[in-house]
Amino acid sequence: MKSIKGWVTYSFNDMRLEEVPYPKSKPGWAIIKTKVVQPSITEVQLFYGERSSGFDKIKKGLSEGPKQLFGHEFCAEIVEIDDKNRFGLFVGDRVGATHTELGTIGRDFPGCFSEYAAVPPDALAKIPEGISDWEVAALQPLTSCVHNIQMLGVTLGDTVLVLGQGVMGLNSAQCAKAAGADTVIGVDRRQDILDLAAKLGTDITINASKQNVVEAVMDLSHGKGIPYVIEAASGSPKMGLSGGSTVSDAVACVAKGGKILSIPHFDQPVTLDFNVLRAKRVAYMFPPELASPKEMTLAARLVAQKRIRIDPMITHKLEGIEKVLEAVEITGNKPKYGALNPAQVRLA
Repeated sequence: MKSIKGWVTYSFNDMRLEEVPYPKSKPGWAIIKTKVVQPSITEVQLFYGERSSGFDKIKKGLSEGPKQLFGHEFCAEIVEIDDKNRFGLFVGDRVGATHTELGTIGRDFPGCFSEYAAVPPDALAKIPEGISDWEVAALQPLTSCVHNIQMLGVTLGDTVLVLGQGVMGLNSAQCAKAAGADTVIGVDRRQDILDLAAKLGTDITINASKQNVVEAVMDLSHGKGIPYVIEAASGSPKMGLSGGSTVSDAVACVAKGGKILSIPHFDQPVTLDFNVLRAKRVAYMFPPELASPKEMTLAARLVAQKRIRIDPMITHKLEGIEKVLEAVEITGNKPKYGALNPAQVRLA
């Protein structure tokens, strides 16, 4: 049987590059050749044993033995597919992936931490010209942000506050501007990231390490607060995230009748005063489960049209499948390495 190279996870913090079987073609599925892959923040947290989305599933799976895990953010080429599939996909198409109704790529079945993978075609989006393979691998987070902004209903003339200027924060800010927001306010603790946010179109930046965020926002809004607040900084402090303190800032900064959207997965329970939410008539929201390939194609077009820029966020581009574990290390320690987007690896 033909073998390929792929990363196999034996336990938390233990991933090894090995010879693995060429993926079996399931009826209706596609075989794809990985071009570029990046570890998602969630995948890095799971690999390190941090509680995040899918933790219990990963823990149970590893208790049963080594598994090919992770790799759902990628650029790939279709090498095998039934040409009568109902998704309009063909051999040779360049694709990225969203989530699938059959499970999560890299958790429920092997992902693209390998040279080839078998995936359900309902997850695949054909990518237009005008966008690089590196950018395609970073499309999945952007696709979620496109979906989130559509769900929030941000439109012409709105004001949006984005707490946290990591990948999801910067993507959300750019999506809000693309949707027509008049003013986007970005908050972070790193001045270099705030400088990049300004270059990418954020109108006003607040350095949380030097300013009181709530006071600054209330000054800017003349005490009224902001109608749309995106909280994109929570999560494990071990990963450089706020641990949940930005949730309190979001509640304090939102206007009466406003909306808060929290993007991250929380590593620990977070306490909220629901009387405050009630008094302010706040709608507290979370991202919907699934974004579609159609929305990924839209995200790709926004990048191709230069209405959204993601290449400036891609700070680390590595070569060769043997660099995947290094990419995980960089992504899990972004401040140490000066990274912003997850580190990327080109396989082909």
